[in-house]
Amino acid sequence: MELRHLRAFVVVAEELNFRRAAERLGISQPPLSQMIKKLERGVGTTLLQRTTRRVTLTAAGAAFLVEARRALDAVQAASDRAREAAAGHSGHVRLGFTGPGSYQVLLDLARRFREQRPGVRLETVAPYLTGELLEMLHRGEIDAALVRLPVSTTGLRVREITRERFLVALPADHRFADRTEITVPDLRDQPLIGYPARRGSVLTTAIHGAFHRHGMSPTIRQEAPDMHTAMVLAGAGRGVGLVLETARHLKVPGVVLVPLSGGPEVPLALAWREDDPGPALRAMVELLDGDGTCLLDGDGTCLLDGDGTC
Repeated sequence: MELRHLRAFVVVAEELNFRRAAERLGISQPPLSQMIKKLERGVGTTLLQRTTRRVTLTAAGAAFLVEARRALDAVQAASDRAREAAAGHSGHVRLGFTGPGSYQVLLDLARRFREQRPGVRLETVAPYLTGELLEMLHRGEIDAALVRLPVSTTGLRVREITRERFLVALPADHRFADRTEITVPDLRDQPLIGYPARRGSVLTTAIHGAFHRHGMSPTIRQEAPDMHTAMVLAGAGRGVGLVLETARHLKVPGVVLVPLSGGPEVPLALAWREDDPGPALRAMVELLDGDGTCLLDGDGTCLLDGDGTC
């Protein structure tokens, strides 16, 4: 049974006239009659009663018409969904992120992506540290991730979104709390709250690098799983936290954030596997590559480019 036979039958059933049906289908009457006869042989019963004066549906034909229309609608729906998927307008993207430090970019990216691709199901998977997210990417557990750079890009593609400087998180009564900036040497004797390097924290590498450039080693008193926890621990007097600029969105009572002068910049990027991503993920990458729009942070600064321009 062929789809063209089903379509021919539905048109004849609607017109109840072979001449008009043939005109609608753009064919002559003899081939149309042959298609209907083939269809009836395949079904095993008469679907149309023909006389020299009229064409009518048999009881079997009326029942078959309902299912034929349903089948054709299903084929059309399947075709539409396939085209939508190929164009990145449907599908599923699993996006990992690095925790509170990437919340603002995540929220703006998810909002813009859902506006442009409402048919795509966006699933956020988090929070994890960068090293853990990279492992999940390679295992195929997620499709893309917001990660901190630098990372090994073997088997991956990376699109930088923004760069952030470090801030020093201090309790409000700390002797440095009223400063406009703090240098790395100022922190020589300060107990620091670090991040778990064994789980692949890029921030740990950046912090150690900043201290080593000054001939120093950081004194890590305690580790925190994320920047928000580091701020809470700093407020509790457990040490001095080093967090990124996005932490300004994380309000912790009793904690002051002071810029770290001369500290490194840490990029935030979207990473995905280089082996032919699906159309939905390609649509997300195209959003970052620029379509005349910007991702903005809370004060209106563009997050798409490291220099704050769009």
